[in-house]
Amino acid sequence: MSEVAPISMVKGPAAACSVGIVVGPVQKLDAKHLFIQEYKIQQSEVASEVARFKVAIKQAGLALEQEIQDLTDHHFAEDLLPILHAHQLMLNDHELVGKTCVLIEEKLINAEWALKKRLQRLTKTFEHIKDAYLRSRKEDIEHIGQRILSFLIGDEQPLQRSESIMVAMDFSPSEIVAMWRAGVSGFVAVQGGKDSHTMIVARGLGLPGITGVQGLFEQIEDGDELILDAENGRWVLHPDEVELAHYVELQKQLENEERQLQFYVHQNGLAKPLMPIMANLEFFEEVEVANKYGVDGVGLFRTEFLFMQNKKLPSEEQQFEYYAQVVKGLRGKPVTFRLLDLGADKLAQAESMTELYDGENPSLGLRGVRLLLHKPDLLQKQLRAILRTSEFAEISVLVPMVSSVEEMLAVRYHLDKVKEDLGINREIKLGCMIEVPAAVFIANELARVSDFFSIGSNDLAQYCLAVDRSDEHVSYLYDSSHPAVLKLIGMAVEAAKLHAIPIAICGELASNPDWTETFLNLNVSYLSMSARKVLSIRKKLHHLQAL
Repeated sequence: MSEVAPISMVKGPAAACSVGIVVGPVQKLDAKHLFIQEYKIQQSEVASEVARFKVAIKQAGLALEQEIQDLTDHHFAEDLLPILHAHQLMLNDHELVGKTCVLIEEKLINAEWALKKRLQRLTKTFEHIKDAYLRSRKEDIEHIGQRILSFLIGDEQPLQRSESIMVAMDFSPSEIVAMWRAGVSGFVAVQGGKDSHTMIVARGLGLPGITGVQGLFEQIEDGDELILDAENGRWVLHPDEVELAHYVELQKQLENEERQLQFYVHQNGLAKPLMPIMANLEFFEEVEVANKYGVDGVGLFRTEFLFMQNKKLPSEEQQFEYYAQVVKGLRGKPVTFRLLDLGADKLAQAESMTELYDGENPSLGLRGVRLLLHKPDLLQKQLRAILRTSEFAEISVLVPMVSSVEEMLAVRYHLDKVKEDLGINREIKLGCMIEVPAAVFIANELARVSDFFSIGSNDLAQYCLAVDRSDEHVSYLYDSSHPAVLKLIGMAVEAAKLHAIPIAICGELASNPDWTETFLNLNVSYLSMSARKVLSIRKKLHHLQAL
């Protein structure tokens, strides 16, 4: 993006950012990420809203009573019971309950919003009490408030539509998707690095967001106006007229650049395209985005999201229906499905996987092909679902976290068996993902048993540099263009060329225009990236051919 002279009033930087600039009110989320719906009600709705609030109070009281009964006569609960009895008293306290009802009536707002405002006021009051014991009672207020809110919202309550900027300690990839679906303007998180899975999903969706933000969470209150600059990784709290004018100008520049890039949507602007540009996708809704930017196909479809969204392992039929939607939505363009690979940042969000693996270090444990070969039924079920979609378009299968030839041969055995069982005669290419440094050093051997290579530059850099890319404390050390990483990429490319198999780059490095010419010179077969980065790379290719 072209530069506008910076102003000195920008309040703070972020460690990572996605795309876009938004201005709007913030909504601060608690540790449990209860998305509090905030809306105005009509005068005629006041009585029913107060009644709904009182039902939640009653439910919270019944739950407390049951807990007290369960704990009575247990010696280990001697210290806990007085606290629960205190919580019971709070459920009848006028300062909490009565004044929440007053807020509903006077401000004409919904019960969740009113309770949240009242909780914020009470906890601030406790913070200013000098007596340490009384000040510590703030936690009791917060606990009882969360209990009531959980009954108001309900465990399965979906995120309601909101144009607020969500602010929390951290967000999972699935929460990013939920916010995008609900029309949230953007998000800010205290934790997270620039190449965490959360940020990759946000960039793919085009949801403005920044992570690794320090000093903001403690300052903000619901409704505060915030500028979220996800282009430059900055934020401005309570912006003044000068700051607003500055960012209005930046937004205009972004809109103008987006219009200019539309020239490259359906063609490279070249007499003969230098290389195909594919998209990395993760869920069906991204297909629309990919089609909008005219991608040549999908070079990497991450299959983890379906597992992360289900409390039970998805059946073959559920997987097939989901994958078929994707293939059909791309209107005949080729799709490469990566087999299940739940890294450390995704495993914690996948309840369905806890029955399969609960190791302490999933980054170095049963991840990717290791887990699939450990649970062959899981592998065969996924292969069956993927291969059944081959009737709709050309599909390929990509094996993640490979570190030995034996792993590729084992997956090839299962692939052939599934093809035979399904009566599929068409060719299904099986690719090896190069993301473990060991795979680079045996790339010649792996090329003999693989139909293609795909370099996952994100994980390759992470394992090469021993840096957790989702950890904001060390994310500054993560550099996918580090000389050591580039040397590994060069070695993998040479092995692929020697054995005449295609090789792709499918990490964030693929979307960096500074490296496009390097990949061309290396004779990389294609690049795969976030769909929203495709047009920038096509523009770069156009300029390279014009030279």
